[in-house]
Amino acid sequence: MANTNVRADVISANEFPSYSAQFAVQAVPKTVVNKGGEILGARPEGRFVSEVLLSLGIEPNTPPMEPQ
Repeated sequence: MANTNVRADVISANEFPSYSAQFAVQAVPKTVVNKGGEILGARPEGRFVSEVLLSLGIEPNTPPMEPQ
């Protein structure tokens, strides 16, 4: 929430069946990262962040890049 480069949308699978079909939602929660990576089920915060980073090809323990 503190990073302006991150955007999240929450969509109700029951109310938007076309999105559910597009992203093959069979159970919730399901997190789709950049329309590619996906995380199924609830996770503790640290593990969730690690899985999001991994789905982006970033090692979780890699320090962030300095802004230019």
